[in-house]
Amino acid sequence: MNPEPFSFQYPIADFDLTKLPVDPALLRENPAMLVSAVQTFYQESFRKLGGVANIAVKDGVVSVSWLPKAGDAAEQVLEHTLTLLRQGDYKSAEPILRALIARDANHTDALFNLGMMLSDQRKLTEAAALLTRFVSLVPGSSNGWTALGVAESRNGNIQGAKIALSQALEIDPQNAYALRNLGALLVKESPEEALPILAQAARLMPQDQAAQYGHAQCLLELGRTDEADPIFVKAIELSPLSDIAELARTARTSIAHESMRSSVGGGARPDAVMYCLDALQKFRDLGKTKTGAIVFEIAMLGRSGLDINDPAKKYTLRSLPGSFSGLQLVSLMYTGMKLVDPSVDAGIDLSKEYAAAKGLLEQESSE
Repeated sequence: MNPEPFSFQYPIADFDLTKLPVDPALLRENPAMLVSAVQTFYQESFRKLGGVANIAVKDGVVSVSWLPKAGDAAEQVLEHTLTLLRQGDYKSAEPILRALIARDANHTDALFNLGMMLSDQRKLTEAAALLTRFVSLVPGSSNGWTALGVAESRNGNIQGAKIALSQALEIDPQNAYALRNLGALLVKESPEEALPILAQAARLMPQDQAAQYGHAQCLLELGRTDEADPIFVKAIELSPLSDIAELARTARTSIAHESMRSSVGGGARPDAVMYCLDALQKFRDLGKTKTGAIVFEIAMLGRSGLDINDPAKKYTLRSLPGSFSGLQLVSLMYTGMKLVDPSVDAGIDLSKEYAAAKGLLEQESSE
């Protein structure tokens, strides 16, 4: 039995000109160039599949037909498209997914994958519409309801997102992505309600950085800092260079600062005052270049976390001899930043200690 071709038609006016390597305004002014560019685009899209592709444009309508060497054309096209999506090649995948939907408006695989792709690209109104159609056809798909919930959340429809994610969990209570996303929505209104949901997501996805961070952040919202801090550490370790890792570091700094302040009733810590005084004396003779190098090294070391509430001198620097406690290094960094560039945010507030240290230094100088 000879294979059937995969074919579809649509108005050329509906083609997204931003996908072509030519200025859209120039294409609109030159119909012949536009036709040639669209034909080339589809020829390249289908070239990797083998077989024979025919692309024609007549009377403002694009007609595409692809005949495989053997087998079902639509199935092969879908499998190829899923491979493109896994590779992150959205530009090549999108027109084929749209082609599948053009041939069959209820093509569930195409609806789901195009909806997910558009959601990731923040084309959220269309993404939500496609995913809504998908769940109407496959109402028992927990992943489909989750994808719809994520798209609605991104689009600002929080109530719609909660409904979709709750439906996903009614179908599959162990859907970790639905748990993670529903918890993230609830934590803003009710951390108590969100905590068991986020804790479960974190247990189900121990290697998912967003799940670990969400759990820790919820604990922080509830004031359970001793439990939150080690989970923030785990989140950082999973992907140290990510945006989430930076948020976790900021949260850990806030925890450490709160703990430091509470230990002295909100006042200046005498040990930090002396560390700042020592730093002022050291940096006075080193100059801005050397001071900047020390500050930079401490800042980089701090990305892995500095325990400012442990008095043990367990840290060393290449740019400065000796062993240091976490609070001592933070005091050095804060003081150095104030001397090199006072406008830079040190990430922790030692202004009380720094001011007291400056006062002591001025007092010494006047004696």
